[in-house]
Amino acid sequence: MGSSQSARKLSVDNENAIQVSQEAIDRIQAQLNAKQAEQPKPVPQYLPPPPYYDQRKQQEHAAEEAYWTRRIENLKRVHEKINSGMELEYQKTLEETNELFNFINNDKNVNKLPPCQEEKEKVLQCYSTNADKSLLCSVLVNQFNECVCRSRVAAITAS
Repeated sequence: MGSSQSARKLSVDNENAIQVSQEAIDRIQAQLNAKQAEQPKPVPQYLPPPPYYDQRKQQEHAAEEAYWTRRIENLKRVHEKINSGMELEYQKTLEETNELFNFINNDKNVNKLPPCQEEKEKVLQCYSTNADKSLLCSVLVNQFNECVCRSRVAAITAS
């Protein structure tokens, strides 16, 4: 509905074309050149920096790069020292802990069985055979008691 463009073309032949001589063209060109020479040249928006500015920036950049490189290397060395110290402390603590556990495990192995098992068996046997006459087992009970006392003394002196 009028929103599309027309596909028709119209062409006009101009038979009354104006012929301009070469002299007229030269005069017009000379006037245009004179007007362009009178107009001041436009100042560029961006002036390139002077050469010393680029060199100074490069030197500043190189100085900053060197500073940060040294700083990172120093931090790496400090962290390596801290890590090595922590590793030594860890190894030392691990060895101490292992020694402590080995001592406890060895002690458990030595004292794995309760002491005086033979005397205990003799007392139990005596009580089972003499259920009504427990005083007959008093000698065995005293031997068991002495064995237990010796075991306690030995355990205390060992620790």
